Amino acid sequence: MCELFAMTAARPATVRYELDAFAAEGGERHANRDGWGIMFAEDRDAHVFREASPAADSPLARMVIEREIACRHLMAHVRRASHGRPLLANTHPYTRVHCGRAHHFAHNGTLGGIEDVPEAQAVKAERVGDTDSELAFLILLARLSRANATSDEARIDAFAAFAADMRALGDANFLFFDGHTLFVHADRRRFEMPDGLTEPREPGLVMRRFDREDAPREWHASGPRVRDLPPQTIVFASVPLDDGNWEGLPRGTVLALRDGAIVGRREG
Repeated sequence: MCELFAMTAARPATVRYELDAFAAEGGERHANRDGWGIMFAEDRDAHVFREASPAADSPLARMVIEREIACRHLMAHVRRASHGRPLLANTHPYTRVHCGRAHHFAHNGTLGGIEDVPEAQAVKAERVGDTDSELAFLILLARLSRANATSDEARIDAFAAFAADMRALGDANFLFFDGHTLFVHADRRRFEMPDGLTEPREPGLVMRRFDREDAPREWHASGPRVRDLPPQTIVFASVPLDDGNWEGLPRGTVLALRDGAIVGRREG
């Protein structure tokens, strides 16, 4: 299945990201990859790199690994196509400019029947690719516009309601960054085992906090390497990336985070 990663930190941190190692740690040692993408936030915009081919043999991925970009918020996705063809247009994270900020969205799971949801009909023409994930993103942006959700409370309520509706359609692990706040929704996911995929099960996402003064100066796991790690940093992944203290998020958990701190939480 697809693999997700996100980071939020109190101050800019220099991140070196080894995408092929990240995908392998997620249990994809036996599957071909269908694309990868990574977003390094910078004020109201972001550095976004995407490619519809495996990261392991990609010159662009090597360039991203070698170019260490300092940021407070980061989002990464390694894709295995379960819905939609392996095209750049179907590669996460998806990006749209909304209310003067670049918004970014990544999803792990499959949302069966989303094409038939009435809200989907109004936004389907705006879709660049043909994935359920991009359609879900467009529905979310339309809801935020209709609700005129500008405050933290209004936006997390809108995101939580959206996530609950999508969860009814299938596995809905979401990362959403609105240029200011990182939103996370945990559901269930399939795990790849040597004899095939499991049935969907929890946790769909895990979280690790670095919030002590004695946090390590450098964190190196399977995928990310962060130099001069801020002591107030939170990372998310599809599976634990090292032997540290990872917390499995219960199904339906919604978090809003900014600069390494949780600013809102809802339980499913």
